[in-house]
Amino acid sequence: MRPIAALQADLEQQRTGVSRKDVYVCAAAGFTTLLDSAVLSIGVPAIRSSLDAGTSEVQWILASYSLTFGLALVPAGRLGDVIGRRRLFLAGLGVFSVMGLIGAGAAEPWMIVAARLGQGIGAGTVSSQVLGIITDRYSGRERAKALGVYSTAGGLAGLCGPILGGTLLGVADPDVGWRLLLLLNVPFAVATLIAGSLWLRRDSSRRSGASIDVLGLLALGVATLLLLLPMVSSLGAVFSTLSVVGSVGLLVGFWFWEKRFASRGGTPVLLPALLAAKGYTLGTAVAMFWFGAVLALQAVLSLYLIEGLGYPALQAALIMVGSSILMAVTSAFGWRVVAKFGRSAVVGAIVLELFVVAGYIGVIAYLPRGATVPAFVVLAVLSGVASGFVDAPNRAMTLEYSPPQANGVAAGFLQLSQRLSATISLAAVPGIYLGVLAADDTDFGRAAGLGLGVSGMMLIGSLVCAVADSRRRADRRQQ
Repeated sequence: MRPIAALQADLEQQRTGVSRKDVYVCAAAGFTTLLDSAVLSIGVPAIRSSLDAGTSEVQWILASYSLTFGLALVPAGRLGDVIGRRRLFLAGLGVFSVMGLIGAGAAEPWMIVAARLGQGIGAGTVSSQVLGIITDRYSGRERAKALGVYSTAGGLAGLCGPILGGTLLGVADPDVGWRLLLLLNVPFAVATLIAGSLWLRRDSSRRSGASIDVLGLLALGVATLLLLLPMVSSLGAVFSTLSVVGSVGLLVGFWFWEKRFASRGGTPVLLPALLAAKGYTLGTAVAMFWFGAVLALQAVLSLYLIEGLGYPALQAALIMVGSSILMAVTSAFGWRVVAKFGRSAVVGAIVLELFVVAGYIGVIAYLPRGATVPAFVVLAVLSGVASGFVDAPNRAMTLEYSPPQANGVAAGFLQLSQRLSATISLAAVPGIYLGVLAADDTDFGRAAGLGLGVSGMMLIGSLVCAVADSRRRADRRQQ
């Protein structure tokens, strides 16, 4: 039996007859914001060399965007529910563009971090409106198709970003190439801003009753920072322990505050209706573990190919490009496969990705350099196939359980979990890689193997949640 929210959305969609232009604008926004993530990891070696960035600065450069991206999602999603999505969509793109310009002009590593913190806020604001628009205006198969288009745009960003970025790094002066790379998404952002102004349906009149859980968001943000600090700073054993304990304490307090805030009629970060829907919580957990694992995997492999094996940035991008191509292709029809086979198709795709990670580790440990490139190419293709059957289909199945009038919050919290996972994994996993090299600057194989092992553990977490949801769905069908 389908959730009531999905049935209501079907009726609303039939009544309004929405334009497909909404989907194309949303896809363009997805391409623009995800292009940033796809480009940065390949430019890290150049930034390290040009600005003499240390390990902790590199970790912050990698993690800062995802941190504020995630923290902006829920309040922006809630505001979109209340005051309209078009306004926030356009404002977010404006902030994103300006911060990209600031980052490209940075003279110190901390300036890049500051710019990327601001850019993450803009991207999170845009992204929450994108998923809110799709969830508001589409349902069932149409929603799955729209999310497939959105994920295809993400796959194309993963394809175009490293190739364009590698080309810029190859032809430009080393101190200029990474600046052009950080500017790469600005023209796309401006073009999407114009398209959104022309094609997105105007917001309806403002609705009163906005309820933003400021204290809850602050508690979640500080808890994340306290968890992140030991990974990106040399605090020592005592302060690192205190930081982690403080993070856990804040998360416990956050949980009780959310219950209290909801009992007073507010809209908390952890919406009770979402927590009560096992399909939503399990689907969110699948996405959380998956997203962090895949981003950390890509970051480690880029560092290994460029610094460990000495390939130019463009050649390293071409070696891994099969992942983005196949993700873009399979995202376009993956929803059809999942519609037929259900959650079991997602389970199979996660298992495939686990074999891919094991393959990377085996190639690095045992194969000679001459066999590394063809093996990486094959593994990247398989990884792209797996991504196409996990990302958009899982998102569609999860958002089926979004409660009425809270699509923005539901989509925002789903992405919040992904971005917090990305923040921690992009700080921790490359930190492990760089930490090994700090002890022995020639041990690239061990450094990459340890980083990939952590990614594999996160994929196991995603698999456990996917299997649990598959069994839950099977039990419901038998009732």
